[in-house]
Amino acid sequence: MAKTKDDLGLDRGAQKGRQRTINLDGTYNIKRIGEDASPFEIYHWLINTRWSHYWLTVVLFYGVMNALFAIFYLFIGVEHFSGITDEGLIKNIEQCFFFSVQTFTTVGYGGIHPTNMSSNLVASFEAFIGLMSFALATGTLYGRFSRPNAKIKYSENVIITPFEDKRALQFMVANKRSSNLMEMEATVNLSWVENNVRTFAQLELQITKVAMMPTSWTVNHIINDESPLKNFDLKDILEKEVEIFVLLKGFDETFSQTIYSRHSFVAKEFVWGAKFVRPFHVDENGKLIMDIDKVGLIEKATIA
Repeated sequence: MAKTKDDLGLDRGAQKGRQRTINLDGTYNIKRIGEDASPFEIYHWLINTRWSHYWLTVVLFYGVMNALFAIFYLFIGVEHFSGITDEGLIKNIEQCFFFSVQTFTTVGYGGIHPTNMSSNLVASFEAFIGLMSFALATGTLYGRFSRPNAKIKYSENVIITPFEDKRALQFMVANKRSSNLMEMEATVNLSWVENNVRTFAQLELQITKVAMMPTSWTVNHIINDESPLKNFDLKDILEKEVEIFVLLKGFDETFSQTIYSRHSFVAKEFVWGAKFVRPFHVDENGKLIMDIDKVGLIEKATIA
């Protein structure tokens, strides 16, 4: 049985109940622990976290920093700031907070300004912190927009389908963006548990590379006498905890760079005796219509 020529970098342990190796978003489902594990890095996290987490972090940092400096200004005393009138605690907090906002962002309207050494020192320090913070925020924002990444939609299931006079393993992929992808390549590896050892084998694909992918691509592995799946049925797939690892690589015209996408299918996502519904059609004007929502839809098929 043919094994993979390139090691996947995954362990061969066969622990029962093990979760999928690659999450649906393409990240590795691995938790790093130990004293030598790399510490938390704010820049790396800001570049890679979700957009919702990113904006929540930026807004919270902005609000907390201004609130802290507003407290410092209150502690120094509002009498040391020209333009602030002592109208009670709530009003003083409001005035100090918005003075902090002006200083942090270096806007400086001029309506309020510090008048003694301590208030000037704190305001100067806040302006410095503000400059560094916005430099970091600008860098991370640019890094998030400029980093090439793929938006590939994978079918929810991998199917075993009739193909010519044999069977085939198939899954479907499509580009969710309107950008053009070219020279798309697929590498598919099979993993299963046998004799308490996890075994890996690279699947031979009918087509490993497509020049253009404006619609969808059904990746197809023919199950012949040389396929590691030749003696597998659905029961074997479940009992041997089969997992499929997919690596897609292609060139994105928008980024003018190579993009990568990872995915995996676990045993419970296999469907025996099915075929994919074609996700595109030609409308009454002769235009080809690609329906992303139909990518991965299946219907029953009889396997001889």
